[in-house]
Amino acid sequence: MMLGIARQATRIEDRLRRTLVAAHARSKDRSPDRPGRARFFLRESSVTLEHRGKQHMHALVVDTLVGALGLGARELVSLVGAGGKSAALQRLCRELAAGGNTVIAATTTAMFLSQMADLGPVFTVGEGGDFVTRLRKALVDGRTAAVAQSLGDGGKVVGVPSPVIDRLWAEGLADYFLVEADGSRGMPLKAFGRHEPQVPAATTTIVEVAGLDALGTALTAEHVHRAQTFATMLSIPIGSLVTERVFADGLRMQLAQLRQTNAGARVVLLLNKADGPRGPAMGLAVARLLEDDGLASTMSSERGRLAVADRACADSVVIGSLYESRFTLATSEG
Repeated sequence: MMLGIARQATRIEDRLRRTLVAAHARSKDRSPDRPGRARFFLRESSVTLEHRGKQHMHALVVDTLVGALGLGARELVSLVGAGGKSAALQRLCRELAAGGNTVIAATTTAMFLSQMADLGPVFTVGEGGDFVTRLRKALVDGRTAAVAQSLGDGGKVVGVPSPVIDRLWAEGLADYFLVEADGSRGMPLKAFGRHEPQVPAATTTIVEVAGLDALGTALTAEHVHRAQTFATMLSIPIGSLVTERVFADGLRMQLAQLRQTNAGARVVLLLNKADGPRGPAMGLAVARLLEDDGLASTMSSERGRLAVADRACADSVVIGSLYESRFTLATSEG
């Protein structure tokens, strides 16, 4: 019996590793001795995430956010949602630059100038002159740079229009372009506005970020950006408790929108702020609900009845803590 359990554990771990490797297989330039390429790292162990005493999903612990998100050799990454977009962008920039890559950071909405300046020299598109030449030289000198349209009020910069970012990406200036493509006013959860998010058309990977610290709060403007829109979207009263179900349903509808408007991009869900001993279980509960919804929508589609949740799933779900530098790629048992 013990031998059978050991064999089953080995099969699970092998399947988990194949799942993670598949997420990275889009890039063929993965060799560590190739300069200017992202590298990912796996710890030599997998973990089983539990929720309410039941083992639902397994996860591989990944040492870097780049690895957890499964980024390829050259990507334009747009971060949307709430609960850690800027922190995730800054971490990605540092990890990619440390791996020998050139990186440009930008925003299509607004961002604090101080956050951009921490990443490298800040260039504004509106300053005129040979902007592209200066940007290219900065990347040669320091590997990272930041781009804004202009300086704004309140210590912020004005975002670059999406078509301009598409043109800069086409110039081939850097290995990676990281774009904060949404605003949330520092809150952990949000609903998309009418013109949100502002995702460049050339985006290859969209990372939707959501802060698990929204769980257990009230669905009000104090905790959720555009709380009334969120409540209306789910047909629930304003002030309702943000339960795991409410949290997951909101994300599910946003993922559906991202799929519909960005058909060519890969979508990764980053459940951030899985801090402390209970954090991973909280993320697991949400991931499990989303997985169950995805299965239900697939069954509905096969019967010819397209559910709202159809295609409303992420290519992968990362349960992480940017604060604790801990990232796990969740995979179901099935």
